[in-house]
Amino acid sequence: MALGDSVVSICNIGLIELGADPIVSLDDNRKAAKICKARYDQVRREILAAHPWRSAKKQAQLAANVTVPLFQYANAFNLPSDFIRTFDLPEDDDTPWEISGSQIFTDADAPLDLTYIFDLQDPTKFEPLLAAALGYAIGAVAAYSLTQNQADVQRLTAMVEGKLAMARLVSAQSGSP
Repeated sequence: MALGDSVVSICNIGLIELGADPIVSLDDNRKAAKICKARYDQVRREILAAHPWRSAKKQAQLAANVTVPLFQYANAFNLPSDFIRTFDLPEDDDTPWEISGSQIFTDADAPLDLTYIFDLQDPTKFEPLLAAALGYAIGAVAAYSLTQNQADVQRLTAMVEGKLAMARLVSAQSGSP
């Protein structure tokens, strides 16, 4: 399997880095598989929120809510159900906005064009740096339980930060001039 082909292959990135045996399934009756199964979705969403991954970008046009905010803003818009974080609101840069709960409050008119990072779940769609950062992050959260070594936690956390830094560099180099 290539990097990012499956949830198991992504989990194995971190497990192998720890020196643990790879898992075959999240339903294995081994401690490593149980940790991966319990923590994968949460860690995946955290890594998606940590960087504006191009493979997790989506666009939406949001209709204004009938009920407007009580103060400060003219309109409220419900966020999409798969929303992780904003990528871009192409309104005038001077138009203030903020996220409150599951809504965006702003003075912008409807429809609101939103480019956002969505809850990408299909690992075959992950770009390589996303798969690697997620794999090392899984390894970091499993490290102490599997090795009882805080240095392993720190080492894998540094590897995640390195992959995120590399992703920022790649993103900066691949935008329009």
